[in-house]
Amino acid sequence: VENLFYNMIARRKTFQNSADDYGKIVDLLSRMAIHHNKVSFSCRKHGAVKADVHSVVSSSRIDSIRSVYGVSVAKNLMKVEVSSCDSSGCTFDMDGFISNSNYVAKKTILVLFINDRLVECSALKRAIEIVYAATLPKASKPFVYMSINLPREHVDINIHPTKKEVSLLNQEIIIEMIQSEVELKLRNANDTRTFQEQKVEYIQSTLTSFRSDPPVSPSPSGQKTQKV
Repeated sequence: VENLFYNMIARRKTFQNSADDYGKIVDLLSRMAIHHNKVSFSCRKHGAVKADVHSVVSSSRIDSIRSVYGVSVAKNLMKVEVSSCDSSGCTFDMDGFISNSNYVAKKTILVLFINDRLVECSALKRAIEIVYAATLPKASKPFVYMSINLPREHVDINIHPTKKEVSLLNQEIIIEMIQSEVELKLRNANDTRTFQEQKVEYIQSTLTSFRSDPPVSPSPSGQKTQKV
């Protein structure tokens, strides 16, 4: 695509610099690559030698995640599945992967596909973050991939101007079921959490220096000086 919106000045002004726009393109293609694992994706900046996104056709979702997001992400994922066929109309199937307690990141990554369409759902994201906040340290955020399939008439795609965020029929019930399953998985996998150990040597000289400090005498004004 060249000279995009060349005759629409207002739309063209909304573009940021090329580095930010390229980062958004890489993020979008990375999410598409792990969901559509039957298609090969490749994204390379003009003039660069190495591709920033490169995936091959794979029968395994984990292999696709490994090729796009790296080994450190793929080795710390757990399979999660939820399905419901309620007579009241709450019908959906969800399968995906969530990070375990050993995964450490500073930003939440939620790759959400509903009926094979890349979307966002802020309510679902908040519900998952609440579960992880009780399990992971405060500085750590989860990696979550979910694919939800439900009747098309149960999805409202007109709540956002760009249609990137959706609302679901029986959304509270669906989110509660997914949240419960994620919490159950994390609790059952909590015994596999690993920690790094570091040997700490006992230093006697440090304690001796504290004991040899002279006592603090009161100041002439009658107020005691505080020792820091």
